[in-house]
Amino acid sequence: MWRTGLVLAVGVVVLGSCKSATSPNCSGACVTIQDFSFSPATLSVKAGTTVQWINNGPSGHTTTSDGSVWNSGTLAPPSGGGGYGGGTAGGSYQFTFNTPGTYSYHCMLHPPSVPAYSGFTGTITVTP
Repeated sequence: MWRTGLVLAVGVVVLGSCKSATSPNCSGACVTIQDFSFSPATLSVKAGTTVQWINNGPSGHTTTSDGSVWNSGTLAPPSGGGGYGGGTAGGSYQFTFNTPGTYSYHCMLHPPSVPAYSGFTGTITVTP
């Protein structure tokens, strides 16, 4: 009986360690880029947390700070393998947020000033 409880507890800890279930390659605070959106679009983390963005979309994207704090460069989309696997994962980028504040960002390749991409923005709130 106690083994069942232990297994369940470990499972909850493992599942709770990633902020986005759509990013299996991320072990911390994760943001997925797909379909001209960031998911989650808003994320709150404690100072010292590293956030990872992973491109799962069909084209290249960036994560670019509105305040020039970071710029990932172009993150390649996943490639090859089709529905059978064996392809390469999409590009990823990590940034560690050490200073509390609110950081807004966008995809430089698909700027929010273009109406079709107006929602392609995100916000990271860093708490002490």
